[in-house]
Amino acid sequence: MFSMCFAAVAVLFFPLVPAQQSVVRLRSQNYPDYTWGLHPNGDVYIKQGFSGNVFHIVPGLTGQPGTVSFNSVDYPCSYLRHYSFFVNLESSKNPRNPHIFDKDATFYPRPDKFLQGYTAYESVNYPGHFIRHAGYRLQIRRDDGSLLFKKDASFKAESTDLLERCHT
Repeated sequence: MFSMCFAAVAVLFFPLVPAQQSVVRLRSQNYPDYTWGLHPNGDVYIKQGFSGNVFHIVPGLTGQPGTVSFNSVDYPCSYLRHYSFFVNLESSKNPRNPHIFDKDATFYPRPDKFLQGYTAYESVNYPGHFIRHAGYRLQIRRDDGSLLFKKDASFKAESTDLLERCHT
């Protein structure tokens, strides 16, 4: 009886296969060979090929229903946030302007907003502003209605295996 109870406790506290979270890379619509990637200083760009940078898409840090935040796999306490309208990776432990960090790091996903099969990400604290790339750098900008804006602000989250980063 004791061994059976011990086995049940062991399975509860030490699972044989650890739970895995979904890991995604984010691909540009109008530059399909480019994915979101980090510059060593934390700036976020679209980079040719698979940049190797992947994220967990988690519930928005503000807690607002239907929102998401992008948590770095490589830097677990860091999230993508806009600051002065540019997207950067920043630690949640010591952010600039901590009173607005959660809002700056939270977005409404808008599937098929601009283009079928792609998602646009609208800023929570700047309604009508979406993540887009310009000059390859990610930033938030107001929707100007142009076709170029729609393409620049459309992304596809693709599930990926962490091991894939080792082989590209």
